[in-house]
Amino acid sequence: MALSRRSFVTYALAAGLVLDVGDVVVSPRVASAADDPVPPALLAGQALSSSTVRLLWTAVAGAESYRVYRDDQLIADQPGTLLEDTGLAATTTHRYEVTTVIGGVESVRSAPVVVVTQAQDPTTVPTAPTNLKSSSLTSSSVKLTWTKSTSVAKITGYRILRGPVGVPVENLVQISTTDGAASYTASKLFANRAYQFAVRAVDVAGHVGPAAAITVTTKTSSDTSAPAAVSNSSVVVRRYSDSRLDVTWGSSSSSDVAGYQVHRNNVLVATVEEPLRKTYSDNGLSPSTTYTYRIAVVDSAGNVSALTSGKTGSTPAAGTVLVTRGPYVVQTDATSARVLWWTNLPAPSGVDYGIGSFSGSVDDPTPRLQHAMLLGGLQPGTAYTYQVRSGNATLGGNGFTTAPAPGTAFTFAAVGDFGGGSGQETSIANLIAASPAQFVQTLGDNVYPDAQDPDPEHFYSDFDNRFYKQYGPVIRTRTLYPANGNKEYYGDGAAARNLWSPNNQRWYSYGWGDLHVLVVDSEQPLGAGSPQRAFVSADLAAATAAWKICVVHRPPYSSTTTSSSSSTVLTNLVPLLEQYGVRLCLSGNSHNYERSHPLRAGAIDSTGVTYVVSGGGGNGLNQFTASQPFWSAYRSARFEYVQCSVTPTQLVLNAYSDTGTLFDSTTLTQ
Repeated sequence: MALSRRSFVTYALAAGLVLDVGDVVVSPRVASAADDPVPPALLAGQALSSSTVRLLWTAVAGAESYRVYRDDQLIADQPGTLLEDTGLAATTTHRYEVTTVIGGVESVRSAPVVVVTQAQDPTTVPTAPTNLKSSSLTSSSVKLTWTKSTSVAKITGYRILRGPVGVPVENLVQISTTDGAASYTASKLFANRAYQFAVRAVDVAGHVGPAAAITVTTKTSSDTSAPAAVSNSSVVVRRYSDSRLDVTWGSSSSSDVAGYQVHRNNVLVATVEEPLRKTYSDNGLSPSTTYTYRIAVVDSAGNVSALTSGKTGSTPAAGTVLVTRGPYVVQTDATSARVLWWTNLPAPSGVDYGIGSFSGSVDDPTPRLQHAMLLGGLQPGTAYTYQVRSGNATLGGNGFTTAPAPGTAFTFAAVGDFGGGSGQETSIANLIAASPAQFVQTLGDNVYPDAQDPDPEHFYSDFDNRFYKQYGPVIRTRTLYPANGNKEYYGDGAAARNLWSPNNQRWYSYGWGDLHVLVVDSEQPLGAGSPQRAFVSADLAAATAAWKICVVHRPPYSSTTTSSSSSTVLTNLVPLLEQYGVRLCLSGNSHNYERSHPLRAGAIDSTGVTYVVSGGGGNGLNQFTASQPFWSAYRSARFEYVQCSVTPTQLVLNAYSDTGTLFDSTTLTQ
């Protein structure tokens, strides 16, 4: 048998030979086969895009490095257990394997994983909006209108930017996004001020088009009354690092607020203008130092409220590592799970885990801000406890349950349109955290309004303030499965970086006991010939679980308005759900709750699909303006989430309000 050069070297070393390989003399390590290192027990791979594959593997105790092979070619030799392989061609199949190196000896290769890169997204950038005009100008507001951009990929919305006149467009600050409408009313402006506004289209291929810009000067104001002050109890100071503190505060009760002043040790350090978040990241501080922050309110006319009495915060000692996001668990199956968390400083990663107590550990010495560790060899349907370690930081009290074998009863929760930072979002998150749900399936629009995640080393972002803060207790103790909504496309890939969906970050499926869950991306093409439609058809055809359900952000059946039902989903997805025996479809987008009768071909049919809109997760409510149609069994404009209990023969869906009241229930049977 002919051996490759690499195989011959491995064979010769195993035989105890001394080889002269080019300019390097390679000597064997004297060891028995039992002493040889083992490869990672589990290697996982997924396509993040048309050119990038993410690989994650289980750590091996004592590993000095890991060698990664793509299609039998060595592409990396690194100490860490995470690799993103970039520069690949679209729709191309690659075979990956990983080996372990200990004491200079390389293990055999791991079991391979095969990954196919995504299809190439359209590369054409949207055009700039045209005919940008201003109207309805007052001392504190102006209405902007424009002619919509055109794009090869679907335009999901427009970014609204604002700043002083004369500033380059690329330096303007994003203040909002629209959901595709060609108008925006900028309010809470300062009187008698010259502003520059810009509008840019965003499409679902990740492109941001060129800007259209306009200058506007607001009218003067004669108001001399100071606005209401902020409640001192609403001011919170959080430590992030030895050089940064994050300050957050509540809203003033006045209606003409234009901004908030942040005072540190009685010195004005920043003015945060509406409609930006009521947060301020104070960088450049000294370690082990206490600072006092006070907030004042500024109205449109420039009147300033009284300062709050002051809240103090202290930076930690120099070099202190803190866990700033998470930990949280994603992509759990019967025998594996991924644990993620973020730290304030680059640090190594470690997880201790076990059943009741810690019996296993995995470590990665690579310093990272976002940490990801793959746990393998787990037992199905079993509750695990775990703690994460990064430098001097250890955070325990966490857990998750692996997917059970078919025949086991379980419960999961679903919530949509929730990431707005409201009190109702917090209440619902607390209810889910206290529930028996083993995992949480989101229904899209996980963070509002723009889902941006600017440089987490320096800025407290929407993800911190509107997702991790509220849902931290939920995702530390159960698996998170996110769905994309239109808001996920506003943030330059922030949702994908934070939420780690399975498959390719857009559409995917997974199993949990007797349940098969298909997660569809309503923002991506679903029509004939599209990659997503091919995936949906193949996935549902192959699924054999007792229950098949579908998650799609835009609902095919919603009576919020006469146009709130998605015609795209109704035309392209619903026939496939009916064809392949899907029994339940969960959606969001409409900010309310609505349950249909079982439907088939648009008619009530006990063998059909029940459609549930659960978009009342916390970011405002949509009242029903259309009359209730024949197919609608129950509807209510309230803050809510749903909880589903599953057995092999029965699926019970319960809808709970943000106060914990059960207000609707339905039972599906096989």
